[in-house]
Amino acid sequence: MENEYNSFYPPKPFLEKEEQRQGHIAVTIFSIVLFAMTFLLFFGQQIVFLVELMAVLIVHEMGHFLMMKRFGYKNVRMLFVPLMGAFVHGRKDEYKQKESILVILAGPLPGIALAVAFWFLGHQFQILWMVEVALWSFLINAINLLPILPMDGGRLLNVMFFQRIELFQVIFAFCSSIAMIAFGFFFDYYLFMIFGFLMGFQVRSRHRRYLVHKSLRDSQVEYTTTYEKLTDQAYHFIKKEVLEHTPGLRKFTENSEEMDTSVIVAGEVNNMLEPPLEKDAGWAYVSFIVFIWIAAVLGSVFFVLQSNGVEFNGL
Repeated sequence: MENEYNSFYPPKPFLEKEEQRQGHIAVTIFSIVLFAMTFLLFFGQQIVFLVELMAVLIVHEMGHFLMMKRFGYKNVRMLFVPLMGAFVHGRKDEYKQKESILVILAGPLPGIALAVAFWFLGHQFQILWMVEVALWSFLINAINLLPILPMDGGRLLNVMFFQRIELFQVIFAFCSSIAMIAFGFFFDYYLFMIFGFLMGFQVRSRHRRYLVHKSLRDSQVEYTTTYEKLTDQAYHFIKKEVLEHTPGLRKFTENSEEMDTSVIVAGEVNNMLEPPLEKDAGWAYVSFIVFIWIAAVLGSVFFVLQSNGVEFNGL
């Protein structure tokens, strides 16, 4: 009966599956070189600090990278963003909550653990560069664990508590944007302010996504699925809502009569789908993760305060 009813709708456009891309190592190396050149252009000959900073970032992002590979993410690649930092991107058709939590924590926790080892060795044998690397690792990873999007702490909070409460995601993203702007303003680090303003566009995107999903829930249209499993009926309902809430795309399709825009629209429909998430993390597991999270942040602050008298390279 469902197939018969579904036959009233034209077949959804075919979307090619994202193939495993090659050459990601070359792209990563290029982004590292660009990051280093941009840093030296703006901050002069701070080569020692640059090496220490990049070492901390590589250890952090390599943790994410290896854990994504372990759990079968597709097209996993590490990229450095000039004056901002670095990130690892990858995706799956279906996610598990525990896996997502481990992928997030695989960045900051190894970095903090290595920093502890460097801190003790550096103080024990009076090796200044080890203490410097440890301090930068504590600072960067502790800041990264703050509950602010798009940092790991914000993502962790989202996965554990707000993954299916989209209104909270919108509010959380808005508060994160304001916090980033305020942080940059009070500490005279204007790159954070710029990043905060850029995050404002993400808030708008999240709000549009929330409105589309709300309309779909009201119409009882299933959107927590993959594009391959999406029915033709659900596709056309989602397409209607996407065009209604995206005036720019709607005008583009209306003014491109001679051009086949079906694949473009299908891509937007695909982006509106929520990958299935298996909530396999119980309250005991979540409580343990929260304990580890808080301990990592407070422990990092403790070690930084213990080294208050150390003079080290930096901006």
